[in-house]
Amino acid sequence: MIAPKKFRFGERQLLPAADGAPAPLVLTAEDEANLDTYVVRVGETIEILRQEIAAIKKGELKTITNLFDDKSRSLKWLELHTPLIEPFLDHAAAKQRDLRMHMANLKESIEENGALLSRMAITVKTILREHEKILNRNGLGGVYAETGEKVSVNQRPEMKIDREF
Repeated sequence: MIAPKKFRFGERQLLPAADGAPAPLVLTAEDEANLDTYVVRVGETIEILRQEIAAIKKGELKTITNLFDDKSRSLKWLELHTPLIEPFLDHAAAKQRDLRMHMANLKESIEENGALLSRMAITVKTILREHEKILNRNGLGGVYAETGEKVSVNQRPEMKIDREF
């Protein structure tokens, strides 16, 4: 026989408040485990971001490349699991775990990392643009023919119009 489906909301017994205020949310064991895991994963993500920031400042591009997959995986995990802990952000259990402080540190690390990566992208675009200018300025395109003979400015290839199909 199939066991009846168990819902966490049924486990939360809302205690009626004496003054008519809304009852505080009661955490289940799974909710507490989710909060603990979330705090740990936020800490791991902050550490990955700090490693990447340090690598950017040192110019270690290989390290940045190696950290990319870990950072993406970690940020995706946080994105997918945030809805599980959002209802409890103001709960005493979240305050006990300093969840808001961890999230503020995560935000700060993400902003610093994003700013550095943005500057790197702008720098690379500028270098590529300057490189292209140098190639075009010193290029010999259109000055010499394929045989190596100098092409005169007045000499133009004959234009032919083919009226037959």
